Amino acid sequence: MTTQSAARAQLLRHFGETLRALPAQLSLALRHPDLPKAVFHRGVNLPWDDSDPDNPLVFLDIRYWVLGTTPETSDSAFELVLRAWGDQGWPTISDPDEFPRVGYARTPDGFGFALAQSVNGYLSLAGSTPPFEPDSEAGEPLPAHIEHP
Repeated sequence: MTTQSAARAQLLRHFGETLRALPAQLSLALRHPDLPKAVFHRGVNLPWDDSDPDNPLVFLDIRYWVLGTTPETSDSAFELVLRAWGDQGWPTISDPDEFPRVGYARTPDGFGFALAQSVNGYLSLAGSTPPFEPDSEAGEPLPAHIEHP
């Protein structure tokens, strides 16, 4: 079992690993300059198992906009992210005929990722941690903007 602090730090590393495999102009942000009203939260702890009220474990979930791509280039950026995940050995799921597109990956250490294309072509990338005790040390909050490494 991990702590919240360790889970946050590892999730940030995984976001960085994904970005490192992508073109340098791409970054992640809670706020998209073209979508001023569509701001994501700084991460939220959710119950690990809603069906078991006695299970105290929670996980962190956060979503970022993928900046540096446009609705016209989002399909190619989508494919690059899926390839980056696959190259890291993360099993991926995606249906190329689905619109808007979604893709999923799970890391060997239990982190989950979801890539989503909005109906107007913008990309967002969500990450979630493995479970941890809710009262464990929180550590640093995830940043509002993750630059390309």
